[in-house]
Amino acid sequence: MNSNEAKRLSPGDVERLHLALGGDPLTEAMVLRFIGDRYRAKNLSYLPPKVAEAALQRPTDFLRAAKQFCEPELGF
Repeated sequence: MNSNEAKRLSPGDVERLHLALGGDPLTEAMVLRFIGDRYRAKNLSYLPPKVAEAALQRPTDFLRAAKQFCEPELGF
């Protein structure tokens, strides 16, 4: 296993995240922008495991943070 594979989440965890955070295309775009800018993750597979765990435990808070990051003027 190379170092890039070690940093990736399992497909099952990615699917769980997608189901918890997915929705309309605008929300998904915000999540991708948020994780890219904040965690340098190019997609959900590369989200740090501790962040993924926290997002699964509190998806509403994670989505709120992503929306606040992308559209701070709306005050989510």
